Amino acid sequence: MNGYMGRMLWVDLTAGTIEPMPLDGELREKYVGGYGIGARILVDKIPAGADPLGPENVLGFITGPYTATDAVVGSRYVVVGKSPLTGGWGDANSGGYFGPALKQGGVDAVFFTGISEKPVYLLVEEGEAKLCDASGLWGMSVSATEDRLKEDLGKDARAAVIGPAGEKLSRIAAIMNDYGRAAGRSGLGAVMGSKRLKAIVARGKAKVPVADPERLKGLRSKASKQIKDGTGFSSFYTATGTAGYTVIGAESGDSPVKNWKGAAGVDYEYPKEFTYEAQEPHIEKRWGCYRCPIVCSRMVKVKDGFYAGAKGHIPEYETQSAYGSNVVNYDYRSVVKANEICNDQGLDTISAGATVAFAIECFEAGILTEKDTDGLKLDWGAHQSIVKLTEMIAERRAIGDLLAEGPVLAAQKLGKGAEAFAIHAGGSPLPMHDPRFEPTLAVIYRTNASPGRHTQACQYLLAPNHPVKDMPMFGQGTDVQEGRGKYIRVATAMAHIFNCVGTCLFAYLSLEMDMLIEQLSAITGKEWTFDELVETGERIENVRQAFNWKHGIRPMEVEISDRAIGVPPLKEGPTAGVTVDIEKLTAEYFEDMGWDVGTGRPSVERLKRLGIEELAPAFG
Repeated sequence: MNGYMGRMLWVDLTAGTIEPMPLDGELREKYVGGYGIGARILVDKIPAGADPLGPENVLGFITGPYTATDAVVGSRYVVVGKSPLTGGWGDANSGGYFGPALKQGGVDAVFFTGISEKPVYLLVEEGEAKLCDASGLWGMSVSATEDRLKEDLGKDARAAVIGPAGEKLSRIAAIMNDYGRAAGRSGLGAVMGSKRLKAIVARGKAKVPVADPERLKGLRSKASKQIKDGTGFSSFYTATGTAGYTVIGAESGDSPVKNWKGAAGVDYEYPKEFTYEAQEPHIEKRWGCYRCPIVCSRMVKVKDGFYAGAKGHIPEYETQSAYGSNVVNYDYRSVVKANEICNDQGLDTISAGATVAFAIECFEAGILTEKDTDGLKLDWGAHQSIVKLTEMIAERRAIGDLLAEGPVLAAQKLGKGAEAFAIHAGGSPLPMHDPRFEPTLAVIYRTNASPGRHTQACQYLLAPNHPVKDMPMFGQGTDVQEGRGKYIRVATAMAHIFNCVGTCLFAYLSLEMDMLIEQLSAITGKEWTFDELVETGERIENVRQAFNWKHGIRPMEVEISDRAIGVPPLKEGPTAGVTVDIEKLTAEYFEDMGWDVGTGRPSVERLKRLGIEELAPAFG
């Protein structure tokens, strides 16, 4: 059981029962943790055709072997379920302190099925669990909920909660912890709301068993030194966090502009307010996740101007781009305010910002009018309207009620050509990294089991000192796309592993690959190799794909917006003239995965090699 508590919980909210489940050795060794274990359980548990917002959907919260140990960094947990945005596999992960608290509370994972008759929260402490009445919490903001739970249960109580957006079943709702860390993607906050589950609260002091504690302690010292010495991206993350990338992304063409139709440097100029130096006056202190030596985040409070007093965790790059370049907004302070609204109401900032951009373009095209928006005039860069519309989405007020469904469903209901303005893959709004800058992202966005996710291949990067030779650099060589697809399998496989072990992708990019593998070996007692982890990551992706096939989703049939792949190509800017050869790159990736190039169906031989031939019927 090294690296695990060995215990999971199955909570039937309809019946109000809690049943312990063992975490057996096969699940641990084959799927490691996180959404690896989650996918293998849910592919059997959720019936085909289940309504994502109905009682048959299962919502899981799962840690990994790194979580709550001496590993650098062991802070994360994963949420899984059927996504109300895509109708297929959904997952989201978050850092902070909730994941370690859940594990120290005595369990590796909790799964919820059914729907509670009244609002409840689950309390996990010292190996015990019980459902508690949450009627008095229903309707509260995220911060108010966390405050109340700490008042009632103690300051050491850590909670994963939904805000009003999740309660109102917004399909772009997030699950929040630590007053602003988000398990944001896939719309799983709506699934939690549909079950009338307001929160999971965890506390405890259980120690995670580790195979070789002294070895792990020594590795922690070495890992901390690697970060101090500037290995990989560690110096960047330590100095500024992702907030320092905003201007780089805007200038390079990595950040989408004007709902993906604009060009960097043409439709959106150098955003001086978004330099890290310009953000610094609003920073009050540094903030880091559980036992993290990188400390990439900050707490901010706007000191002046119209949004004076807006506060919270510093907007990450994705948020700054979604509420900056993609809506042509130059007012940094308004981004802090929009971020505060999303965090406190429980919205995914990527999806919310993408939805605002969609609405502005619909307004520009006359599809939406002031009559629809309750008198609000939507223009590019009109930061007060952008913030106000975010509030309306969170409250499901006026046009916000429709937009809370996300841009794809909103476009389908609006019609009149609005579908072209909903930039997505498979129903999931795209993140703020442009395939016209890195073409392989188009393949990852479309064909990964959880579409529209840059973290599913760690932006096409591998940890420093990895053994893969001649891998092209991220964002370079777009004139020569051929051959890039054959590197996706390894990149996605290793991203899956380090999403599932309970560590942070920033740590993954700030430590040498050998260090990351050694830490896992010291924790579990199994001496992992790079090749074994690649195979395990590949197995995880195939199981997630089996879930999608079971629910009628085929990777080659997933839609990705034309704009995102340069159809037609931009005429100006850093990515001018680029059209992603998505079919060629996909074929290269599928060939390497052992999948049929035309359908994406895995071969039986590949499934046997991965030890999951029992899933072959799921693929038809």
